[in-house]
Amino acid sequence: MRRHSRSVALTLPYIEANPLVMRSLVITDHDGSDADHIVGLTGLPEPSYVALNPRTRAGHIVYALRSPVCLTDAARRPPVNLLARIEHGLVEVLGGDVAYSGRITKNPHHVQDHLALWGSTQALYGLKDLASALADLGALPSAGHPRRNTSSSAVGRNVALFDMVRRWSYRRRGDHTHPNTWERAVFAHAWQTNETIIANDFTTGPLTAQEVAHVSRSIARWTWRKMLRTFSEEQALRGQRGGHATAAAGGRERAIAMLKGLTIDRASVLEVATGGR
Repeated sequence: MRRHSRSVALTLPYIEANPLVMRSLVITDHDGSDADHIVGLTGLPEPSYVALNPRTRAGHIVYALRSPVCLTDAARRPPVNLLARIEHGLVEVLGGDVAYSGRITKNPHHVQDHLALWGSTQALYGLKDLASALADLGALPSAGHPRRNTSSSAVGRNVALFDMVRRWSYRRRGDHTHPNTWERAVFAHAWQTNETIIANDFTTGPLTAQEVAHVSRSIARWTWRKMLRTFSEEQALRGQRGGHATAAAGGRERAIAMLKGLTIDRASVLEVATGGR
């Protein structure tokens, strides 16, 4: 791959689909022979466009997002998580290539090699629009277990790596006294996780170093600000809180048991209420 100016890139048959740090196009690579009409058969909303190979009828089926999804260390996690589930669901429903990473796409403006089938000007979608359509088909993966439920999503790698490294970091944050060394430690663990677990569990392969850096930096900066104790100190504090809660609950239970064991003399109650009259 080589960088070009926008004007030059738009004259080439293949072009970068999305920047590494953002998703504005959700692309499914359909290698079958019916990319031009498979969406209509499934009942999904019309694509924003399909970049079609006119000889084989294979192509890239593209949904343009109304609001791009940020993937950097500043990203909000819920939209990233939902995008991963949508990508996986579209691959399942549209018979997409599970190894397609979404980096390079057919340029719909390159009429010599690709036939562009454009949707309506209203064919811009929010994540909830696509998620709802997939849910209606029973094809939207559940929110948990990203390594299992979004294994064919390129963004799913981001979600799974974030989840695993985040959990690891909680035990290690208090062992570091400087933010720079902590950031390097988180990146080292994230990179190792990416090269082993992510590379093996996701059909699109591991993330790039830049993508891993965005994920690890987000985790390192959040945990540095929010977690001020060592793991053992945090566990001890949680144990104390749990002990206090258990003691309080036990006290309530004993009081309730004592009340249940009391027998009330109606005559005595009436005598107290009437002052003995």
